[in-house]
Amino acid sequence: MALVLVLALLVRALIVSGSDHAVMLERVQQHEKEQRNGEQSWVDMSALLFTLLHYWKIWFCTGLFVFLFWNMWRSLKRKQHEEGGQQEQQEREEQVEEVEREEQQEQVEEEEQLERVEELEQEDQVEHVEQEEQEEREDQGEQVQQEEQVEEVEQEDEEEEYFHHSALTRYIARRAWEKMQGKATKCVLVEELMSDLLQTYTFVCSNSFYPVLQPAIGVGSAFEGWSPCEEDIVYRLLVPIKAPHGHVFHPELGEEGEVLARNSRIRVELVCMCTREQQLGDVLCFLHHSEEELSQNQQPSLLQTLCTGSYLDVQKTAAWFNKQVPRTWRLTHRAHRYGLKVLPSSRSCKLQVTDTSSGEKVHVELLFGVQQGNLDIFLSSQNAEAVFTPSTTWPQSCAVAERKYFEYVARTAGPNSCHLVCLRLFAHILVGMGFSTYAIKTLLLHLLAIIPLEDWRRRHFLSRLENLLQYLQYCLNDKVLNHFLLGNATMPDEVVLPQAFQTASPLNLFQHLEQDPDAHSRVLRDFKELKDRLFRLLLFGR
Repeated sequence: MALVLVLALLVRALIVSGSDHAVMLERVQQHEKEQRNGEQSWVDMSALLFTLLHYWKIWFCTGLFVFLFWNMWRSLKRKQHEEGGQQEQQEREEQVEEVEREEQQEQVEEEEQLERVEELEQEDQVEHVEQEEQEEREDQGEQVQQEEQVEEVEQEDEEEEYFHHSALTRYIARRAWEKMQGKATKCVLVEELMSDLLQTYTFVCSNSFYPVLQPAIGVGSAFEGWSPCEEDIVYRLLVPIKAPHGHVFHPELGEEGEVLARNSRIRVELVCMCTREQQLGDVLCFLHHSEEELSQNQQPSLLQTLCTGSYLDVQKTAAWFNKQVPRTWRLTHRAHRYGLKVLPSSRSCKLQVTDTSSGEKVHVELLFGVQQGNLDIFLSSQNAEAVFTPSTTWPQSCAVAERKYFEYVARTAGPNSCHLVCLRLFAHILVGMGFSTYAIKTLLLHLLAIIPLEDWRRRHFLSRLENLLQYLQYCLNDKVLNHFLLGNATMPDEVVLPQAFQTASPLNLFQHLEQDPDAHSRVLRDFKELKDRLFRLLLFGR
């Protein structure tokens, strides 16, 4: 409002001063006219000075306007300063409140954390108490178990006194157990050595077009725990092989209607590698590049190296691996401690491993096999029963399935089972006779399926030996001993067999006795010799 009033006064003063200025201008012009005419007088000088005094109104109004404007500007600045101070004070109050809230929240979190720590301490105390109680129960259980074992041992010793009429017989049984414990250590050692060999080869030759070697599987009497002669043990392992990239294996299972195929072959087929060639660029597709380009830029295919025609050749495969072994073994971390020598073999890899510190020798045989799907049946490089086995023949092998069954029996029957001791003793006395150890093994497998496993304790040792003799005599008289895995519908789930095996007709392992009367007469004489050897071994230890 004051500003409007000042502006009004200023406008009025300007108007008045404007009119005065016009009058003064007129008088000045008249004065100049008079001066030109020479009629100037000192009387008009006072009038001119009086006229100039009218300018003070303009200067006064201008100063008043500046003063009022400056005063308003200061008021505005003071007001803004006060508002800014209030805002800063409000912000400081908000910050103080926020800090207080954070402190309260931290205090709450600390309290919650303390509560959780206390709860955890209480839980730890409870767990500790429960663990102590559990340990006490376990100690009590172990003590009870030890007492039961002591009672069982005492009972077995009492029963041994009844069954084992000779102290020498007890010595033989105990010695058999000790020998089995010694062989287990060598089995582990052989598996470790062969694992080092195969892993090193896989690392060195990972990008080749040769068969891809898988971890070896121990098979045969050594890994089943019943080798007949400890000093002549041959540790056999089956090395599964898979087709390299760009190839695929197609097993062909011998003649139609033959369940346990002895004339199986493995057909090798090339497959397209264009996708890998485009993505990785490390190979050339065998199917879509010329032979000249492949020969100049890539290693030959498996069909060109280890196959005869379209079928994988056993002898070429064994010769190829035997050639790789010495160079690969030198790269293993155990080469300085164990010497390795490759022995002649056409269908497998036979090795002699020598401990450089003790001079002890261990004989190992590596067989090669192609697995049938996810089954425990392999097409292996072992020799067939025929006199001559073609180099492209890969007989069907049940060695892995049989070892798995022995492992199942060992887990179910427990460590005091005598089935392996019985088999070991029979295998020992069969050396030099016409019976095959596989026939005795098959007899034992049938008895394990017939007689409950709890009746194979150490105290039943002599009874089970007698059962083996009786069962062998029965099979020889009837000239019938069926293969254990064929036509057997009671196999445990741990052993994975083809469906055709369970529904197949039994395969008679003594069929040759029906066809050859002279052979039957010889095995009957051998059976009498077998009984005499067993009795001498039990009674006299030799």
